[in-house]
Amino acid sequence: MILDPVEHHLAQQIEAFRTMRSTLYARVVGYALADYRANGVVHDFFSDVPSRATASTPGVRLMGALHYLALSGEAPELAAHFPSCGGDGDAEAIWEIAQELLASREERIGELFDETPQTNEVLRGTVLTAGLGAFARSAGLPLRLFEIGASAGLNTRIRSDEFVVAERAACDLHPLDINDERDVLRLLSFVWADDAERIVRLHAAIDAAQTLPLVVEEADMFAWLPRRVAPKPGYATVVMQSVVADHLSKDERARLTRIIEEIGERASAQSPFGWLRMEFDLPTRRYHTRLRAWPGGSEQLIATSTGHARDIEWTN
Repeated sequence: MILDPVEHHLAQQIEAFRTMRSTLYARVVGYALADYRANGVVHDFFSDVPSRATASTPGVRLMGALHYLALSGEAPELAAHFPSCGGDGDAEAIWEIAQELLASREERIGELFDETPQTNEVLRGTVLTAGLGAFARSAGLPLRLFEIGASAGLNTRIRSDEFVVAERAACDLHPLDINDERDVLRLLSFVWADDAERIVRLHAAIDAAQTLPLVVEEADMFAWLPRRVAPKPGYATVVMQSVVADHLSKDERARLTRIIEEIGERASAQSPFGWLRMEFDLPTRRYHTRLRAWPGGSEQLIATSTGHARDIEWTN
């Protein structure tokens, strides 16, 4: 039996939430899936606006919308049950309130649902830093770092004693500003409400990031990369991404690869170029951090991990 897109993706995300240590979100989305199958308010939410049915990660979007309403004070009745707001973590109570909100405030939830998920998980910096270090060591040159799909640019600000970053730049279709209260709240809303460790880490990362100013450009990566990125003599230039492919179509992923390879073809021993990416690998059901380097285009696997860079397995 072939599931419809919403049912299929919600079912997938229940398992993903369990894997990523959010029992609360797995249970709430489980209620949402049952409601969808019963033609309830969740089914109405997706059928009323057909584009919602094809949106990436609908479970993350829905929970991010509800979490934002709780964090912002727009739905204090929800906040009473979200652990991030000091609530009791009662999944059934959250779902009961969510049903009412989906019926009475569908437009507002829809506005939040339509925003691209901004999971700027800084723990991913662990594997990304390792990849940058490997590239810097092989090149023996300072780095020029360009991040795509950078969200608020927290990982663009990676610092390490192992390498020097001489230049940093980043882009995102919908960048967030860590100096803007609403944007910070939106970042927090995409952290699982029952994952206190990630919430504490995000607050610390935001504080640290404010000591290294960076403006994430509002731009389409497909236009930004050819305009902003090219190998430069005396530097090792690297394009970095983490969990970007999940939000791209098959054709868009192929287009991104072509653009990167075109940049790579212009690299030389004096101006090396690298592509560092942490993306989902379907056969292993793990996230692989890979570094492809030019000239030559050879690729190495740095590590595998969960999507939030936990349970890391290093390749060497």
